[in-house]
Amino acid sequence: MHGSTIEAMANAVDNAQFILMCMSDTYKRSANCQSEAEYAHNRKKHIVPCKMKKDYNPDGWLGFILGTRLYIDFGSYEFEKAIELLDNEIQLQKKKRKAAKEVARVERKAIAEENASINERKVSQATPEINLKSSLGNVSDWDEVNVRDFLLKENLLSMIPLCNGINGEELRDLYAMCKSNSASMYRSLKFELLHGHHRILPISTFLRFMSRMRSACDNGSSSNTQTVTKIKEDPIQEEPTSEED
Repeated sequence: MHGSTIEAMANAVDNAQFILMCMSDTYKRSANCQSEAEYAHNRKKHIVPCKMKKDYNPDGWLGFILGTRLYIDFGSYEFEKAIELLDNEIQLQKKKRKAAKEVARVERKAIAEENASINERKVSQATPEINLKSSLGNVSDWDEVNVRDFLLKENLLSMIPLCNGINGEELRDLYAMCKSNSASMYRSLKFELLHGHHRILPISTFLRFMSRMRSACDNGSSSNTQTVTKIKEDPIQEEPTSEED
């Protein structure tokens, strides 16, 4: 084996989704086949073993690479049947690889969201408290952007998908519904978030939503103090009594 041949074989392995390892005495004796199989094994490529003779039992380096892998036995089936089994195996492995990629993607997304949540909590903790009523006005006057800003500031990220597209007045209605039957509303919101957005609504987030909404909706009505006016009465002038001599 020389430079160009080795490079061509390496490129072929690197660009392949599956490597068919056609096991036989001839395959095992080939230095090129051994180099290619070992390179594919080291690169963790998906190897599909195919036993070309019925009574052949791979050993040595070939048996090592085979390991516990299932193989397609071309020596025990008709060629068309063996090809069908090979195609089924490849399609099955494609589905597994796709599922594994999806799981990895979801995990990366969850980690990214968790990191973003942690960063937002840090920013929220470092940011001085803002009076929402003074900065955003009355809750009933909020638009969709104000509602989202409120949820972000209060670290109510799980509530954002549930409150998407609603304004302040509708947010107050939601809060009123939660106040009237908190247990039932929590179950409903949790179900909607899980099945509609594939996310979980922690009970801590729901309770924080109730607490923050209670503060935001509090009108802070001040008690009227009555002014008591003290009326001073003029003292009654009593007529002096005359003393009799």
